[in-house]
Amino acid sequence: MKESVEKILYSGTQKAGISLSSGEIELFKIYLMELKKWSSKINITSLRKDMEIVIKHFVDSLFPVRHIPQGSFVLDIGSGGGFPGIPLKIAAPSLYVTLLDSTLKKVNFQKHIIRLLQLNGIRALHGRAENKDLYEEMGSSFDVVISRAFSDLGGFLSIGEPYLRRGGLLIAMRGREVRQELAENDKVLVRLRLRVVDVVEFHLPYLYEKRSLVLFSYI
Repeated sequence: MKESVEKILYSGTQKAGISLSSGEIELFKIYLMELKKWSSKINITSLRKDMEIVIKHFVDSLFPVRHIPQGSFVLDIGSGGGFPGIPLKIAAPSLYVTLLDSTLKKVNFQKHIIRLLQLNGIRALHGRAENKDLYEEMGSSFDVVISRAFSDLGGFLSIGEPYLRRGGLLIAMRGREVRQELAENDKVLVRLRLRVVDVVEFHLPYLYEKRSLVLFSYI
């Protein structure tokens, strides 16, 4: 892939139905450089090629943006290198984003990026969503709870649901087998009184890998 980072970002986000300004593209370029720099010393991401990072981390993180109302309070559980929360904040500045991760070095990286990009209305917290004290502090206070870190859909629904306000959305970022996952978690949906609002299937540009967004709300 010989295309520039700017071209990949512009083309990739256009295919996701998102239009980035030149200033936002510059922020993503800084994010990319810092992600590679930190990952050479500590394990923030295993990806090393610009195109893979831009598409698999940045562009993939932006596909949910059209489903999140402006001004929403968003909780990103298991945010790792800041995905999807930081890309969402860059592309939709009106969002109020809380990043939550259990690995301190990744939270420190997130805080570094937030300071460097001078992002407001976003914070990075060290902790586990399962923690009772954290739930007592932040439970039922988010319009959107999102994650792409959970290997188990049922685990995300059970852990994320207590943080959601009535009328809010749980957004699970999944791979290709989402229909089977939904069928396997039917009892979890009944127990939590959640319903599937929408299933959005798409392919990542350039790489053509299949992804899915599953949107849940209360019955």
